[in-house]
Amino acid sequence: MKNVNIIVPQYHSSYCIDDCAYCGFKNSNKNIPRHRLSDDDFKKEIQILLSWGYRAIEFVYSSDRYFGTDVIAKRIEYVKELGLKSKIEIRIGLNTEPLDFDDYKTLKSSGLDFVVLWMETYSRDLFKYWHGTITPKSNYTYRYEAYGRAIEAGINNYGMGVLFGLNYWKDEVVALINHADYLYQKYNYKPYIIGIPRIKQAHSVILNGQLKPMSDSEFSEACNMYKKSFPETMLFFNTRESFELNVKCCSNNDLITIDCGTYPRAFLEPNLVKNVNEQFQTHYYEREDTIKKLKQNNIIPNFDW
Repeated sequence: MKNVNIIVPQYHSSYCIDDCAYCGFKNSNKNIPRHRLSDDDFKKEIQILLSWGYRAIEFVYSSDRYFGTDVIAKRIEYVKELGLKSKIEIRIGLNTEPLDFDDYKTLKSSGLDFVVLWMETYSRDLFKYWHGTITPKSNYTYRYEAYGRAIEAGINNYGMGVLFGLNYWKDEVVALINHADYLYQKYNYKPYIIGIPRIKQAHSVILNGQLKPMSDSEFSEACNMYKKSFPETMLFFNTRESFELNVKCCSNNDLITIDCGTYPRAFLEPNLVKNVNEQFQTHYYEREDTIKKLKQNNIIPNFDW
């Protein structure tokens, strides 16, 4: 018998000034509708998620200049105040572009519980290849050093990860472990979360021959390598993968998503219908059925962690 911690992503924008070659939200993709989650829709979705039992919510942002730190901080404060009024503890995580020290400090003061940031790839050459040279995301060093800025701002619960498929997977796993070791030696904090996303097809995006495919067995091996290095760190399993593969690879107290639509207003759409709005393709995990199947696999879902 083991536990898994349940988290739900809430997408706030599909507008993006970056142009990552593999992403459905990339600026040059003119075939995807763009949306921002309005304040009203944001509040409606929060109420829906809380009514479904969620107590850990990941705010997901693209590189959209509309959502400055002040706007994000207000949304974090809204949810935290809602939790106080309802006498429930709500944990908020942030998945956005790398920020500066003052931004992280502001978000920490607003009640942010943890931050996740994927390096995508640790290869400088491939990072440049996949992300171009003229967008904010093209700054490899600024991204690499963001974890230190977050820790120095008081956000000790940080998540890191790579996007499997952009480079040979084992090189990336070793590089991430080395990066995490460096942060631990400098700040005395191990990663709170390690993300394990694997590249998936996005609408109107052609995935080219530079990709380095990763098999299911290699995915499982990567999870094992992370767990051996950081046994107390939560691996972040997501709906990019099949339920069966996630169940096979997850360990006690890892993270897993259930309801997930990778676009703004996903929870206001009936049954989270998949369409061209998505950032990338995902599997659909129906909440009640997934909870039942987890228990059948001797896994207890923990919504309040």
